Amino acid sequence: MIPLKNTLVYFLDFLFPASDSLLRLEALSAGEMVRTLPGAQEIKDDRTIVLFDYKDETVRELIWELKYKGSRKIAKKFAEILVDVLKHELADRSMFENFVSPILIPMPASSRRRKEKGFNQTEILAEEVIKHLAPPSLDERWLEYAPNILEKIIHTESQARTHATKREREKNLEHSMLVSAEGAAGLKGRSIIILDDVTTSGATFAEARRALKVAGAKKMLCVALAH
Repeated sequence: MIPLKNTLVYFLDFLFPASDSLLRLEALSAGEMVRTLPGAQEIKDDRTIVLFDYKDETVRELIWELKYKGSRKIAKKFAEILVDVLKHELADRSMFENFVSPILIPMPASSRRRKEKGFNQTEILAEEVIKHLAPPSLDERWLEYAPNILEKIIHTESQARTHATKREREKNLEHSMLVSAEGAAGLKGRSIIILDDVTTSGATFAEARRALKVAGAKKMLCVALAH
């Protein structure tokens, strides 16, 4: 028996067939994305890792399908790339910086934004990352997922769609996030990976780091798909 959810997806696909552009994007494999999409320009911050250049048209199209349509197919491809990058990155950081047993935290969305779209794209991305993991044992995972620790308590406009200066963006985001009371108990001394789709000035990551540091997080690594 076909699950109801799958039946609904098939029905919607029949009524609203994907555009040629979307089919082209969905046909890209993770390997093709790595080989053909331009990498992000180097960011002068060793606490931040970015994969691709947001100025590239295909990169923007892929991220928009994730960001505004919640595409699981595209999230899976990005997740495959992210897992490979994180495995190598964490191998080095665990050895030289004692960055161990990190918690993966998706960048939160305000209640207004979540209501408008019905989802948070960074949570979708993080969920797909976790699905790709191969834990060393049944009892231990090298990356813990915690989607409800960091909260966006003040709605702000998308930083990727504003022409504000870096300082104006920082001011716009100031104290817009906090750590939930329940989440704070498990953060003290922990290493954190903050995941987002796009970073522009770094102001959103900076606000997330501030809130997590106040709650006791020790070391933080920011990871974005594009810049």
